[in-house]
Amino acid sequence: MTWPSNTKPRRLSVRRIPGDDIAMGCRVRLARNLSRHVFPDRATGPQRAVVLKKIMGAAQAEMPEFTLSSLDTFSEEERLLVFEERLISKELMERESGAGIMVSKDNAVSAMINEEDHLRIQGFAACMDIETAWRRADAFDTQLDGRLEYAWSPRWGYLTACPSNLGTGMRVSVMFHLIGLRMTGDLDATIRGLERMRLLVRGIYGEGSESSGNMFQVSNMDTLGMDENAIITRTKRICEELVRQERNARARVISESPLAVEDALTRALCLLKNALLMPSGEAGELLSAIRFGASVGLITDMTVEEVDRLMMRIQPAHLQNEMAMTLSSEQRDEFRAVLLTAQLAKANLRKVRR
Repeated sequence: MTWPSNTKPRRLSVRRIPGDDIAMGCRVRLARNLSRHVFPDRATGPQRAVVLKKIMGAAQAEMPEFTLSSLDTFSEEERLLVFEERLISKELMERESGAGIMVSKDNAVSAMINEEDHLRIQGFAACMDIETAWRRADAFDTQLDGRLEYAWSPRWGYLTACPSNLGTGMRVSVMFHLIGLRMTGDLDATIRGLERMRLLVRGIYGEGSESSGNMFQVSNMDTLGMDENAIITRTKRICEELVRQERNARARVISESPLAVEDALTRALCLLKNALLMPSGEAGELLSAIRFGASVGLITDMTVEEVDRLMMRIQPAHLQNEMAMTLSSEQRDEFRAVLLTAQLAKANLRKVRR
């Protein structure tokens, strides 16, 4: 198969699906594998290439509106760019050969080819609208199901590379900004409670990643023995309770420690407006505070949506893409500081009533 020349983006302009102040967005991921083909991690390069060609061929026939790309043609910077957009995982980004990606025009659906499984379909939606994310992923899956023979067992359901995905192959994930629980000191206990209820709590980029800017990805642990609707209902119910706890924590910290809140926001604004060098990790933590301030009305002239867009723009590959040049680490820190100074210039702090 010859890959279309327009499948190698140099300037990705991804429209983010909006979230809210706590539940930032959700995803439903379906793991699928082709029957009689070796799982990607055990496959050779040529074997992965066969799977890639077969899935791409089916997608071109069924979904011509999707952008189909072989990551073999991507530069390191381009791979990092789509990783920062959370369209691909770190594992796929680092796959040396046979990796692919499919993305819808509105970025509401994407699929990773030859990650841990042959096919990982992802449906995205705003806030905690898991049902919409599920419908998008399921529609994509149904379209391909007629052209691909999935590995499936009457006893075990969909067969996957990792036993934890057996059955439905479904992973429901919601991204949360949990700064309130961190500030009240209740975050660790909350995470332990979620894990006791069989939910996974991971960093911003999923498995193996750490939290950045007080953002956490919460997802179901069990995929076997429950149908898709049961998984969605249970996960959403627990996530709604998490939102309630986070909202209460924010109200409590403002009520009980107004001076500490005002001090944290003042320091964050001061550094973001005046620093000459700004590493990405520090910028994420400071913008987390600004996002909190904007959500509770203490930071004025700056919306939560503007902060979310800024958080993406300051990522390393996005900075280089915006500058249209390769930057050293120090150059990225310098440009990030300049960008943040300009974007935060209009933001102001409203004093907490005491």
